[in-house]
Amino acid sequence: MNETYITSLLSLQGRRAVVTGASSGIGRGIALSLAKFGAEVALLGRRQEGLDETAAMILEDGGQCTTHVVDISIEEEVERFFLEYEQRQDSLDIFIANAGQNVRQELLETTTEEMDRLINTNYKGTIYGLIRAGKIMKRQKKGNIVVISSVNGISAMANLAVYSSLKYALEGITRALAASLAEYGVRVNSCAPGVVLSAINENIYAVKENLEKKLEAIPMKKIGMPKDIGDVVACMVSDAFGFMTGTTILVDGGELLRAKQPQKTGEKE
Repeated sequence: MNETYITSLLSLQGRRAVVTGASSGIGRGIALSLAKFGAEVALLGRRQEGLDETAAMILEDGGQCTTHVVDISIEEEVERFFLEYEQRQDSLDIFIANAGQNVRQELLETTTEEMDRLINTNYKGTIYGLIRAGKIMKRQKKGNIVVISSVNGISAMANLAVYSSLKYALEGITRALAASLAEYGVRVNSCAPGVVLSAINENIYAVKENLEKKLEAIPMKKIGMPKDIGDVVACMVSDAFGFMTGTTILVDGGELLRAKQPQKTGEKE
């Protein structure tokens, strides 16, 4: 086995990354993995405290990062960040569009305020970042973008109605942008996590009944961790995946697979 080849193929040493929603959960997991693979990571989020916690983990492990308080639902804040970024850095190699919010409601129960909040962050906010990062990468004729989608963007859940519909939309945006930027050497893919333990849902799965019911639906019989998503995303933006664009990688423990069906064996009379 040629370990040097494998290491060089997966290494992100010397590359610069931007991760939105990096103050906790999946975003933190992705930022930590990118840093472990060698990238210098700009951490974006709305809470300085959370960003500082992520940064401390990266620095303790010998990585490099900076923190930036940015509300991606506000276009002016996204614009300001990227203008300042270009003044400080000479390239943008990796952009991870991760930030998002969730509302556990069926469509008929969703309020206009809840709907607007999700649209502004999960859809518009993601697109604001994709446009700015995409323009930089198009000019420099290289780069990798990963949109963090969800299994709910592939198979909708009734009580995550608006959230699911917006994740479907992001799957479409991923493919459209991939088609636009492919000729410029920019790859655009999405990662669709299943259930991942985070601050958003830890209170739900702290209830034994909820956890047991969820595990029944996951063939691998475990809940994902942020690191599980982070390591996959870090591989996706490495040279090992250099010929992949416009694709979705499912990381769900097999949740969307069809469950085993009980079958009766026909008996002879």
